[in-house]
Amino acid sequence: MAIDLQADFMPGGALAVDAGDEIVPLVNRLASRFENVVVTQDWHPPTHVSFAASHEGAKPFDTKRLPYGDQTLWPVHCVQGTPGRGPSP
Repeated sequence: MAIDLQADFMPGGALAVDAGDEIVPLVNRLASRFENVVVTQDWHPPTHVSFAASHEGAKPFDTKRLPYGDQTLWPVHCVQGTPGRGPSP
């Protein structure tokens, strides 16, 4: 299973993981060995409640109490219909 290998999590993306792109060739090699490969994608509507931008005065990585509990607030990332949501190169 490949989880969230998306442009916004790669270097230069909105919520980049340092050197995250280095795993892509390995994932591609492993995937080629299987008949079925399962991948997931993280995506959100533009005003998702987990985005700091959706809360006045909040900054990314602040914590906010929401009805379901504490939520880490994230930078806007993997927005539905944007290149950042798509698969990484």
